[in-house]
Amino acid sequence: MILLALLIVLDQLVGIVMHKLYFSSTSGSEYETTYAFTKADADLIVTGSSKARRNYNTPLIADSLKLSCYNAGHDGQSLLFSYAMTKMLLSHHQPKIIVVELFPEELYYKEVHYDRLNILLPYYSDYNEIREVANWRGARNEDTTSIFYKLFPFNIEKIKLLSQSYRYNSMWLDLIKGLFKKQKTESGYLPLQKTISEIDKQKYIEEFELTKNRERERHIDPNKVKSLIGIIESCKQKNVKIVVVMSPVLKKYSDDPVYHLIDSIAMSYNIPFFDFTGDNRFNNLEYFADNHLNQIGSTYFSTIFANKLKSFLALNP
Repeated sequence: MILLALLIVLDQLVGIVMHKLYFSSTSGSEYETTYAFTKADADLIVTGSSKARRNYNTPLIADSLKLSCYNAGHDGQSLLFSYAMTKMLLSHHQPKIIVVELFPEELYYKEVHYDRLNILLPYYSDYNEIREVANWRGARNEDTTSIFYKLFPFNIEKIKLLSQSYRYNSMWLDLIKGLFKKQKTESGYLPLQKTISEIDKQKYIEEFELTKNRERERHIDPNKVKSLIGIIESCKQKNVKIVVVMSPVLKKYSDDPVYHLIDSIAMSYNIPFFDFTGDNRFNNLEYFADNHLNQIGSTYFSTIFANKLKSFLALNP
């Protein structure tokens, strides 16, 4: 009992120290997440995964639209994170418009997207807005008909979160590096520099198709659909304009069932859906680093996107 008590005290102390260290960061991904969650105050906010972060040249868009812009895209994340991000943004700021960058594959269930929600855990105690999404980590495959669930009807994630140090698992090294390594980004935009070859493009498409075929239970994730609808409804409640965008990719996606689902959701809420995945203007390897645009491609895309958005805003002041 004494040992257990010591472990509990140690866990709480470690959590307090990590919490202080985390929210004291002045650079790195942890700082950028905290900034977007609690301080971002731009007129236009871009949300999404690495495709948002790499493909949207926010300084260029800001100059074109004469609006302040911030790129809140985050590498490796999905619509689940975008939903939490939107709720946090709208809790402290009312931008003029939110751009939701959406990769069609994001709507399919992927275990890794739930694992990566550990990025939300440091905010769990302080911010109610992220708890719904963070709790999904423990209920992702919950079978309410199973004997185990009937005997133990608990969300495992909520139990784990009683531990203060658990919230900072795998973050020690990043936090320490953040104290010494200053990562500079322009309004959240971090472009890629390399250019993909034709051979690498074909390899990527082949690997992508093989991965799809290997997934035994490939299905659209209801939590991700709920996230997309939640983002739209949250913006409408706050009178914030919203645009759903698919930026250019190496392979067109309009033949995928999930594409039609996104299109129908956008239509049902009467919001614009800009699809650049089949745009022939980007049928050039010079614009791509991999399935992300490189700096040349993101600059070209952002110019076209800014003009399209300018027309939309002129019609919807």
